[in-house]
Amino acid sequence: MYNHFFGFKERPFKLVPDPDYLFLSPVHEEALAHLKYAVTEGDGFVEIIGEVGTGKTMLCRAFLESLGPGTETAYIFNPKMDAIRLLQAINSEFGIPADSDQIKALIDTLNAFLIEKKKAGSKVLLIVDEAQNLEKDVLEQLRLLSNLETTKEKLLQIILVGQPELGEMLDSYELRQLGQRISLSCRLRPLTLDETRNYIRHRLNVAAQKVPVRFTRGAFRRIYRFSRGIPRLINIACDRALLVAYGMERKKIDSTIARTTLRELYSRGEARRMTRVRGMAGALAAVLLVTVLAGGFLYRGGHLAVSSIAPSTRADASGTVQMEMTTGKTEAEVPAPPTVTQTSNRLQSAQAPEAAEKTEPAGTPPTEAPSPEAESSPDLAGYLADATVTPYDGMARMLDLWDPDGVIPIRMDGMETDPVFFTLAARQNGLSVLQVDGDLSLIRKLNLPAILMFETTGRPEPVYLAVKQADADTMTLCAGTDTEMIVPNAQIAAHWSGTAFVFWKDFLNLPGVIGPNTPPDAVIALKMHLREIGWEGIAVNGDYDIETFRAIKQIQAANGIYVDGQVGPMTKIVLYNRKPALSIPLLSMPETD
Repeated sequence: MYNHFFGFKERPFKLVPDPDYLFLSPVHEEALAHLKYAVTEGDGFVEIIGEVGTGKTMLCRAFLESLGPGTETAYIFNPKMDAIRLLQAINSEFGIPADSDQIKALIDTLNAFLIEKKKAGSKVLLIVDEAQNLEKDVLEQLRLLSNLETTKEKLLQIILVGQPELGEMLDSYELRQLGQRISLSCRLRPLTLDETRNYIRHRLNVAAQKVPVRFTRGAFRRIYRFSRGIPRLINIACDRALLVAYGMERKKIDSTIARTTLRELYSRGEARRMTRVRGMAGALAAVLLVTVLAGGFLYRGGHLAVSSIAPSTRADASGTVQMEMTTGKTEAEVPAPPTVTQTSNRLQSAQAPEAAEKTEPAGTPPTEAPSPEAESSPDLAGYLADATVTPYDGMARMLDLWDPDGVIPIRMDGMETDPVFFTLAARQNGLSVLQVDGDLSLIRKLNLPAILMFETTGRPEPVYLAVKQADADTMTLCAGTDTEMIVPNAQIAAHWSGTAFVFWKDFLNLPGVIGPNTPPDAVIALKMHLREIGWEGIAVNGDYDIETFRAIKQIQAANGIYVDGQVGPMTKIVLYNRKPALSIPLLSMPETD
């Protein structure tokens, strides 16, 4: 409806669990790590609990996509059934006989399958979504499935995903045996204000084919107050806000548009329903607060720390009692603790106070900080000997070039492997990473900002410098936000480690390598792009025909990249670079014909 107007390849706030739009807030990242750890260690039961709309199903889908070929999975998404029907559904998901009406026969078939997979070295995983809908006798049947084991490990790992009611069921006396077998428990909380802002920007970047639409600070605050950080409600509010802006032919979502949108949502009942839920939660919070005050509490660094009670307790497998308590306050209501000054403001922080929204006259371009003056004859070797430029510093400068509003999730800073850090940080900002090894000229051919890794004798850690501009003889290298150097290519080659990371955006979201066996919709998107950049004779259909093959080979040869007639990452890059409307931060402007 509004995709063409805003330059989206698809609606960014659809209410479907698309893993491409997964936003890894700290709590979601931790939950995903727990799931991967559980599979690696072979833990029997794992529990993922979250309120309605907090992203449980999307997390499950992303987790399933991350599993390798050595894992067999069954995903039950509608478990409201009795024990026999559930066992039949599980066997059917695993592709084994499921037509028996006898529990023993179904379990024997499943056990034989599990033993076969164990001998083959495969892991077997069962995920039950919406598990709060399971009856207690069915949950007890799942517990009995965990008895399928060898003397050393479980044959079947079970992940239960559900709303808070699931946690209450597992805490009950009747299910104490199952509750004690939960080896890992994760609770998904709503997003904070900062995370809400970054979540919205992330989805816009993934969907954008050009510079995405901008939300103002006031719009972010109103959407957060409406949604309280629930991703599903954020999606509803943002989708309606874009629709309102489209009707007004405006490409900036400000506080006025957000207010109009939320007024409409209140009138249609979405917010009224949430208000009733919050009202009950508020009443419960008031009771808990009185109890806390009676029991005593500590105030440390702007946060309440409960000293004597916890409303929810759970004994883990070792007998240790887990205690959970929240104060119900938002970051705006609790004084912020002191913060450590960073060299860059990109690191996500929930403590940063929100500045007052500024109004700008229509048509006034945003003001930018003056660019640092580049040093034209630097001593690169001397700089590398003394500089401390981390992967985070290089990534922060890269985002300055691609998206000034981009962020690096705080938990990614300091990851052990730099390629993984760059990949995850890029993905959170709608970008992809291409690693280039041993070919400095290829960076010039791809014509996109890159991060070069330099290693110097006597230094334990490498130095990461971003390439901002380039010509035939030199490159402009950036370190942090205050240093730029114009360095001859020969000097760079003398100190370069041979590893570089080129950052790019897949504007058309083309899957894999495009060739003769590619689905028709991707081929059609490719052909439409070819026509837009000058290949007007290409017939727009779903066949990867000889004309398309020849056109791609000519483009590859003209740009000095490997010629094979198929569209991989490098070819996608050079194709996108030929469309000025995409506003790509090129290293140098291409020569006009």
